[in-house]
Amino acid sequence: MSFPTKLRDILGAEFYLCIGHDNSYIAVYSPEEFDKYCEKLQTITGEIGTALRRELLAGADKQVPDKQGRIFLAQHLREFAGITDEVTVVGALHKAEIWDTKTYQEVRGTVDPDAKKAALAGMML
Repeated sequence: MSFPTKLRDILGAEFYLCIGHDNSYIAVYSPEEFDKYCEKLQTITGEIGTALRRELLAGADKQVPDKQGRIFLAQHLREFAGITDEVTVVGALHKAEIWDTKTYQEVRGTVDPDAKKAALAGMML
């Protein structure tokens, strides 16, 4: 797939793909953010920590876009995210996310408007 230039500029010359931990998307991290993510996962102790790290990081894939800005989405990542055709790439604070377009459209409208207002009420925007 062609990875957006704007996000390549932000993430850098190389980045890491792994399964998203809170939904069916592919998470995209710069090397620095990927290290921070791994450090946070390391703080989860015991068997659950080991299992989560194994699940979330076993298929992590380092990518370097080619001259046309294309990257390869490994089969296991495409299957996890349910990607069969079109993708949507979004920025999400410290990472980017690659979604199956249909799934993204479905998930995007699921947060209750009142819950959004309540969550943002104390913020100065």
